[in-house]
Amino acid sequence: MRKWKVSLLVVVSFVLLFMTACSNSEKSSSDKKKLQFFVSGDNVEGAALATMSKKYTEETGVEIEVVDVPFSDMATRITNMVQAGNPPALARTAEFNPIWSDSLADLSSTMKDKNVREDLAIKDDGKIKAIPIDFTAVGLFINKDLFDKAGVKNPTSGDDVWTWDEFVSALKTVTKKTDAKYGMVMDQSEHRLSTLLYQFGSKGFYEENGKYTTNPETKKGLEYFVKLNDDKIMPKAVWAAGEDPSSMFKSGQVAAYYSGVWQVKDFEKNIKNFEWASVQMPYETVRSTNFGGNYMVKFEGSGVEKETQKFIDWLYTKENYEELAGLGGYLPVVEGAEVDYGVGEAGTHAYEVYNEEISSTAKVAAKSKSERDTMQLTSEKIANNVLRDNMIKTLNGEQSIDDTIKTVEQKYTDAYVK
Repeated sequence: MRKWKVSLLVVVSFVLLFMTACSNSEKSSSDKKKLQFFVSGDNVEGAALATMSKKYTEETGVEIEVVDVPFSDMATRITNMVQAGNPPALARTAEFNPIWSDSLADLSSTMKDKNVREDLAIKDDGKIKAIPIDFTAVGLFINKDLFDKAGVKNPTSGDDVWTWDEFVSALKTVTKKTDAKYGMVMDQSEHRLSTLLYQFGSKGFYEENGKYTTNPETKKGLEYFVKLNDDKIMPKAVWAAGEDPSSMFKSGQVAAYYSGVWQVKDFEKNIKNFEWASVQMPYETVRSTNFGGNYMVKFEGSGVEKETQKFIDWLYTKENYEELAGLGGYLPVVEGAEVDYGVGEAGTHAYEVYNEEISSTAKVAAKSKSERDTMQLTSEKIANNVLRDNMIKTLNGEQSIDDTIKTVEQKYTDAYVK
């Protein structure tokens, strides 16, 4: 009888231990954290973040689920998730929505501890709601083979930059003497168009006496841009109908491409049919590029806030950020970062040209970017891409340049004047 009691006790104890072990195993499995990281990806910038996320998982065991979201859908998708109370853990984004503001975590500690550029951060209510993850600039690429074949020289330093009329004249010569189909293409982007306007002396659109306005040079720049879209210098279909300018340039049939530094790594890898080069952009009254880039944001309410903060701090640690910037072709935002882009002669020269453009640029470029991005997050309404959308109407003959300017001024006033 005593032996039976002992045996029963052993069996019961074993069963309890087994059940506890199973329970702990299930709990351990279910407690494994996964961070959802929203990224608007491509084969270079998006791939760089995916590579670094994988590296973090290998080092820590914490899974980073990189979700590739189309750029045009990013703001809407995150807004819907925030409204539903189920935001992602973090995101790399260039656009914002005021609805996010209360859900964004303060990233002041990362900015200070990791020496992230404060002048590029977005501040709201005394907190750092977004820190830059990359820094970009608009620039000009040329098909050097076409220029050489036509016997047309291009700028080789900031001391011999084209005026816009000189540049257009050069493009006409290249298209006349070669088989180039068009002189140039420009991304269908307000950011790229604004760069041209700054070069004409535009101050952008700004608040004055309780409403938004602009200076006369803005109209001069827009008039010049319309003339460029003549299906000879520029194909009207890019801006008026959304054809892909990058593919057109890569085909070798376009002499120049008005785009930006984010193209360098892709061109270095994928353009094999001609020699390309970065050169200084033309100007009318002032030299200017336009600053851009994406931000890192962290959301409260994801359930993995502590784990997310650890990942962000790891990513911005100097050696990790240098690796990220090299993979993605980023101009760095961490002070003192030394980036090896792993590119050849054309790519190395390109980064030198972009840094020279940045150092020579009009102050309005930095000021406008900071104000515009902050307004997206802090205003009750948003007015994204109103200049681009209305210029498309102008190019399609639906409204005049004067009407476009008036509409943009009114849209900004309605959205941003409090």
